[in-house]
Amino acid sequence: MKILLNTLIDLLPLNAEEGNLRESLPEAELVAGLVANRALPESAGMLVQLIRAQLCALCLLDLIELARGHWAFISFPASLMGRSLVESLATGNTWLPADYWEQGEHRPEPIKEEQRQWLNRIETARIDSNPDARPVRVVHVAWAVIRIGNQFLLSHREDRHRPGEKSHVLPGGRLNVHDLVTNDPSPAILRQLFDAHSPLANESLDNTLKRELREELDGFRHAEHYQFKRWAQLPPYRMVAGAGNRHAYTEYAFTLYTLHLTPAGELHLLDCEARQKKFAWFTANEIATGKKADGTTAFVDVLHKSWGDQITEKLATVPDASITEYALADETRMIDLPASHTHPLRVGKTGKERSIDLGLTEPECHLLQLLGWHALGFSIETRPGVQRLGGGWIRLDDAAIALARTILEKAAPHNLLLIDVREQHLRLNINPAFLHIGAEAFSYLIDEHDSASGTLTLIRQAVDTPWALLPESKMQHPVKANTLKILWALDEGKDPETYSDKAGDWSRNLAQQLKPIFENVGLRKLWRTANKVDTALVVRRLVSA
Repeated sequence: MKILLNTLIDLLPLNAEEGNLRESLPEAELVAGLVANRALPESAGMLVQLIRAQLCALCLLDLIELARGHWAFISFPASLMGRSLVESLATGNTWLPADYWEQGEHRPEPIKEEQRQWLNRIETARIDSNPDARPVRVVHVAWAVIRIGNQFLLSHREDRHRPGEKSHVLPGGRLNVHDLVTNDPSPAILRQLFDAHSPLANESLDNTLKRELREELDGFRHAEHYQFKRWAQLPPYRMVAGAGNRHAYTEYAFTLYTLHLTPAGELHLLDCEARQKKFAWFTANEIATGKKADGTTAFVDVLHKSWGDQITEKLATVPDASITEYALADETRMIDLPASHTHPLRVGKTGKERSIDLGLTEPECHLLQLLGWHALGFSIETRPGVQRLGGGWIRLDDAAIALARTILEKAAPHNLLLIDVREQHLRLNINPAFLHIGAEAFSYLIDEHDSASGTLTLIRQAVDTPWALLPESKMQHPVKANTLKILWALDEGKDPETYSDKAGDWSRNLAQQLKPIFENVGLRKLWRTANKVDTALVVRRLVSA
C-alpha cells in the first residue's frame, strides 16, 4: 500500500504558486500509473476512489473538472494540503499528537475546546452540504418538568458560558452506561444504544433521571424527596450539538417526567435552587418565547419542534410538583394586604370585600408585605441572611418566624390561615392569583397628550422592612379619550355613566383596559363600588409636575 501511495503522490496534478497555471489529469491516467507500478487494476481503482473521496471531503478538487473525469486542485494551497494528506497516509505519519483524542477530565481545556471547534466546523459543513446526512451520535435524555405554582425550574446548561448559547434547560441529562438496567457491560450494548428507539435505553432512563437530579440538586433523593411519572416522549430531534468536545450531528431522544414533591423535598429543592445560583424560574410564556425579561434564555428548540405554538397549552397540563395547597385559594378568600399597620386587611370578592383589622404591629405588617411582594414576583432588595426561594418561600431568622406565629394567632379568629411556616421557611398561604396589595399603597398620575389620548401612571410606594427594601414601582399605560373622561369623572366625584352607552358598561370596559397595569403592580382596582351604586377612587391622585 505504501508503494502505491508513493506512486500516487508522484502522479498528483501540479499547480503554479502564482497565477492560474495548473495540470488537469484524467482519473484513468492515475489508475493506469498505479497499474504500471504492478498494482492490480481493481486495487488501483479502489485506492484512487478512496483518495478522491477524502480530497473532495476537504474541498480540494475542482468539481467542474471532476465532472469531466479529471483531477485538478482548485489552488496551490489546496494542492499542498492534498499532497500532505497522501504523504501522511503513505508514511504512516500523523498530523496530531498520539494522545490528542484521549478522553477524560485530565485533558487540557484548550485542547477540548479546539476539538469542539473542529467537530463543529466539520459537522456543520457536512449537514449544510447534505440535509439528509446521518447523525454520528445518539443521546437519550431524561428531563424533569418541575412546576411550582405558575413557574417551571430550569438549570444552567453545561455550555452556559459559551457566547451565543442559550443558557438554561430543564433539569436532567443524558443516559450513561452506569444507568443501564443490565449486568452485561460488554461493548455489544453500545450498538443497542445507538438507536433513538432503543428498548434498553427506554427501560434505563428512570435511573438516569434519579442520578441526574441527585447530582444537580445536592442529594435530591427519589422516594424521600419526590416521586415521578413519565409524562411525554418527544419525537427524535437532530442538531449539531454537544457539551465540550462531545460535539457532533446528534439525534436526541427526549423523555419528559413530572415530579411530585414531598414536603421535605420541596424545601430541599428550593434551598438548593437559592444556594447554587445556577437555576432560574420561567413561566410557561417565557419558556414559549425562550427568554425572560432579564435576558436569561432557555434551550427549548426541541419543544418548539415537537409542539409548535402549543407549548403553553402543553405546559398547562403539567401537575404542580408541590403537594402543599394554599389555604386561601378562591375569589371569596381574595385578599388585599394592608398598605401599612394602620390599614385593615380586606377579604372577599371584588365589590364585596370586608375590612378586617388584625391589630398588626408595624413589624408584623412589614413581614406580610415582604411575603406578598415575593409571592407576586416583585423586585426585592434583600438584606444579608435573607434567602428568597421559589414558590413564594423565604428563609428568615427566628425573629421573623416568631412574628409569623403571632400573625397566625391574630388571624385565627377570622379563619384566615395567612402564613405557612416550615422550620425557617415562610410563605403566604394565599394563591398568588387571589393576592393583591392594598389600594392605599398606590398613587396615580394622569397625563393628557391631546384630546384623544393620554397616559395613566400607577405608582406603588416603597416599603423599608427589617429584612428587605421593597422598592417603588411605576407602571404606565396608554388610555383613550373616553377612558380619560371616566377617570376624570371618578376623580372629581362625578357620575361616570355619562360616558357609557349602557349602564354599568364603563366599569367593565375600564377594568378590561386597565387590567394589565393592575396585574403588574398588584392592585385590585383603581376604584371601588359599594352596593353596586356608590363609586369612588380609592387610590390617591398626584399632580403632574
